This record gives sequence, structure tokens and C-alpha cells, in this order.
Amino acid sequence: MTSVLFLCDDNASASILAESILRSVGGPRFGCYSGGVRPAPFVHPLVLDFLRERRLPVSGLRAKSIGELLAADSPRLDFVITLSDLAEEAPAAWGGDPMLAHWNVDGTDEALTENAIRDMFWTLQRRIKIFASLPLGSAPRRSIQNRVDAIATWQ
Repeated sequence: MTSVLFLCDDNASASILAESILRSVGGPRFGCYSGGVRPAPFVHPLVLDFLRERRLPVSGLRAKSIGELLAADSPRLDFVITLSDLAEEAPAAWGGDPMLAHWNVDGTDEALTENAIRDMFWTLQRRIKIFASLPLGSAPRRSIQNRVDAIATWQ
């Protein structure tokens, strides 16, 4: 199983969308996690409604901090994908040697609307479908890193 962490500012929208999408398209091949640099007290309700309307997984989705994901009993991560500039700059001592990628998505939680959620969703869904189709277990690490980095250009 390949473990993937999606990290954003507050773990209330973009990273939650990404976690749910990968759960849906990746199935049991992936361990999916999300977190925030400054976690919100809860996942944005519009995001949960959006996911439910599309019959995407919402069970267990909650706002979490980086600290929770760095604990000694946390799962080993194969990929850490940041979705905001703040998350990319956050210092973290990830256990193991995960591949790091930055897939910034536009949209802030302060002005979160259904249209903003939809736009983030479609961008993330395209990127995650490409990611999930990569030969993660068989291609050389450098090749996978290059491909994962290139996915950031897909809108």
C-alpha cells in the first residue's frame, strides 16, 4: 500500500477533497491522509456536502494538524503533497523518506463558495487520477518524482 498525505493551510477544504478523491479512485492501493499547518476546528460543511452529493467517501474526515501526523505511531508516508504555499513552507521532519511534491490549488477557505469548491475538486480530481495511474512500485524513484512534480501543472 502506498501512503499519501495531502497537506494544506487548515485541513478544512483542499486537503480534505484530495483525501476523499484518492480514497475513491485509488481504492485499497492507497493509505490516504490529510492535515493542516494550522488546523481548523472542523472540516468546512460545504466541502462535506459537496462530497456527499457526489457519493464520495466522507467517513473519518476531520481537521488534523501536522503534529498528529508526525507522531511516533503515525503511518510511514510514501508521498507528502502540499496544496498551498504555507503548507509547502512548513518545516516538518517526516519519518522515512517520502517523496515531496507541491500542487498548489487556488482558493482560500475565507471565501469558500460552492464554485470555489467545484474548481478545486476538478483540478484535484484530474491530478489525483493521473497520480493513481503512475507505476509507483515499478518505476525508478527519480522518474516517479519527476512525474509527480509535473502533475502540478495540470489544471
